[in-house]
Amino acid sequence: MPSTARSAPPRVSAGAWWMLAVLMLFYTLSFVQRIVISMVVDPIKHSLHLSDIQLGLLMGPAFALSYCLFGVLFGWAADRFSRRLVIFGGVTLWSACAALCGAIASFPLMMLFRVGVGAGEAALTPAAYSLITDRFHARRLTVAIAIYQMGAKFGAAAAFTLGSLGIAYATVHAGATVPVFGHLEPWQLALIITAVPGMVLALLTFTFGEPARTTDSGKKDIATPLLPFLRSEWAALTLIAVGFACSAITLYSLNSWVPAYIGRQFHWAPTRYGPIISLISLISAGGMIVKGMIVDWLYTRGMRDAHIRFFTWMLAAAIPLCATAFFITNPYVFLVMYGIIDVIALQFIVFSSATIQLLVPSALRGRVTGLYLGMFTLLGLGVGPTFTASLTDYVFHDETKLGSALALSTCITVPLSFIMLRLALRPVGRALARAHDQREARAAAAS
Repeated sequence: MPSTARSAPPRVSAGAWWMLAVLMLFYTLSFVQRIVISMVVDPIKHSLHLSDIQLGLLMGPAFALSYCLFGVLFGWAADRFSRRLVIFGGVTLWSACAALCGAIASFPLMMLFRVGVGAGEAALTPAAYSLITDRFHARRLTVAIAIYQMGAKFGAAAAFTLGSLGIAYATVHAGATVPVFGHLEPWQLALIITAVPGMVLALLTFTFGEPARTTDSGKKDIATPLLPFLRSEWAALTLIAVGFACSAITLYSLNSWVPAYIGRQFHWAPTRYGPIISLISLISAGGMIVKGMIVDWLYTRGMRDAHIRFFTWMLAAAIPLCATAFFITNPYVFLVMYGIIDVIALQFIVFSSATIQLLVPSALRGRVTGLYLGMFTLLGLGVGPTFTASLTDYVFHDETKLGSALALSTCITVPLSFIMLRLALRPVGRALARAHDQREARAAAAS
């Protein structure tokens, strides 16, 4: 066992924990904006006379394309400028655009503002990962990233809870008139209510300090060429990209269409299924911490590919569940099975992000993180919802067959993710071992 496994990691300061809490809050807000729109899919469809394909485009490519493009741009900005300012600008931008999505009842303008939401959210995670990696030791990194990623589950819980409350409030106040925008439908009010808090909470960015950028040797960070690094580790990076992209397609397809599936299949209103899905999200959030602790434990004991290897174990367990869940006729049994899938297999980003942070040099973390997150979002959110909608419209020719479409899509993407990530284990393990040995050598030289 390496000596690093026997020594305790350095203590984490209270300031670092506060910074992580604020970043998690922002990530929570970002997922509220991603998910709450899925709760009002059918009202939007009927109000604007849209097809499932148009809804898939609205939830998917409009957001995903901008997230991908701006992810690289803001990743570069996070490597070069104040990461706090990058985050503040992103939170403010996505909150304003999310509110405008509700204020403007027009499909082309909603597409435009969804682009703005995607651009704003693209600023957060590259800068957040850079801050977290500079404040937390490598042997605490998976848990720190898991805590940050809990924002996704808290965001889902908040979206389904606050969204259902917002829909209920908006329904009671149906026909409300807002200055400048005039009469608003209940779904419009719900989108606005869930977007406004972000414009105020963005100021929390300035309540924590920004850590110095350092390499593993402790010296000031310097510019590092991106393309030579990508070429040197192309095998590991490519297999990571393909494998986790398949998981992203699964995640965003289920996040986007499961609420509509519950409504169509079981005829439940958002106020009924929202609290249950919120509970599932909270349980999944706790599971992320447990899984992060297990992976960090395996990593400190020499399993350098633990992040990917452990996730493939979870995928293997999820395959039979995905094949059967959407044919369950009891809504409560379905929700239990969906909850298990959510807990064990959907939160791929913890494992992919920790792997990237350990593998990529400090000077490239923002750009590589932005590149990967943009790609995962483009393929996941861009392909997932639209692919499922295409199966509903063009294969099954029946919107009530949404469950069959979800079953087919997950039975394609989950096994593909498992296969590609198992193939990735050897090159990723070698690359992570090299990166680990370099960190240990630099630490020994510094001491």
